[in-house]
Amino acid sequence: MAIPWLTALKIVPWEKVLEHAPGVLEKARGFMDKRRTDGVQAPTDLAQLAKMQQEMAQSLSQLAEQNLALIVAVKRLQVRTKWLSAGLLLTLCACAVLAAWAVQ
Repeated sequence: MAIPWLTALKIVPWEKVLEHAPGVLEKARGFMDKRRTDGVQAPTDLAQLAKMQQEMAQSLSQLAEQNLALIVAVKRLQVRTKWLSAGLLLTLCACAVLAAWAVQ
């Protein structure tokens, strides 16, 4: 079950997601701020609709922030994985050299 998730994580172009995440966050914040400043009095149904839209905009902003944090964490994990892979490769090379030296 973990294989599809790993495949999905490898397929996502994280650089592009990171590049566009701040823009999405700013758009969500701008939408939320715009909804706050609109003080137009409307009938009750429209007022409820405006309240729901404001709540949805706030939720969208929170999701965008969480998405940005998740992307940063994934990027950090990718860097750590590369360093660990390099360290493992060096360790294996050192073990092979020591094993060859011990045989002689």
